Amino acid sequence: MISSTSLMSGNMSLKLVLCITFMLTFQFSNSEFYEPCTHTNGIDEDEAEAAVGDWPQNLNLTSVNRGHKCYVICILQYFNIVSASGEITLDQYYDTGVIDEFAVAPKINLCRYRFRKEKDFCERVFAVFDCLRQDLLINS
Repeated sequence: MISSTSLMSGNMSLKLVLCITFMLTFQFSNSEFYEPCTHTNGIDEDEAEAAVGDWPQNLNLTSVNRGHKCYVICILQYFNIVSASGEITLDQYYDTGVIDEFAVAPKINLCRYRFRKEKDFCERVFAVFDCLRQDLLINS
């Protein structure tokens, strides 16, 4: 025979497990690191150039939908400009001399600092990249 105490204890354990499962699901679904690129089929260079090549000056970030922001991040990741953790990685361009590391690195840090509180991966990385692009557009 099952006592009411053991039944109650089992019921509490089940509630605790469900509560922890819910909290972990919520935490990971709202994690600041989110992988927006679910496919690795490759990205056409013409398509990439169309999305990031002709960057508008004074872009209003709120006017760009999140899906497009994530798509741009996928392009940047595919071409190794942005890491999976959201860091802008221009080492290959620094090494070839295309980009002056000493001029650009402080700008990247400033842009990263400006958007440090943004929790959404696509929103944050897109905003940091836009910040850098806006600076380069103004100063080129």
